[in-house]
Amino acid sequence: MENLIKELLKFSDDILEIGSTIDDNRIEDFEQQRNLTLPLDFKQFVKRINGFSLMGTEVYGFDKDKVNAIENIYYREHFEVRMPQYSYLVPFSPDGRGNFYCLDTVNQLENGDFPIVFWVSNYEYTKEDSPEVTHNNFLDWVQEIVLDWILEDYNYDGSEK
Repeated sequence: MENLIKELLKFSDDILEIGSTIDDNRIEDFEQQRNLTLPLDFKQFVKRINGFSLMGTEVYGFDKDKVNAIENIYYREHFEVRMPQYSYLVPFSPDGRGNFYCLDTVNQLENGDFPIVFWVSNYEYTKEDSPEVTHNNFLDWVQEIVLDWILEDYNYDGSEK
């Protein structure tokens, strides 16, 4: 995780917006209120970097006062939409088209990780046709979706390669 954070912090402040560290119980409060346990890698990351935005890729943080905070997005996507997400999914990153990358908090993999799934908001899932697993864990997601994909086309200062 430390290497991912160091890599993320290499980006210019002009293109990277980072939330401040978490030193209170808001993550644990969220878990208790929603009766779920967030993956450890995600909790450790978000305690250090409470959400970020980098060149159109956003990871929500915990801050009830912000519209785009996990607490508020979770509520909206579970209680205010026509096709609500499963209660054990926690949306943490939008794709810009109304869909979300979500933490799956119940379907633990054999290695102990909790997968990341892609939730299509206007699709009616079934037990046989569940959301697609995109990554084995949150840190793998950050590596590919945030770092690898952005660095394919852009430099750390945001200039095109």
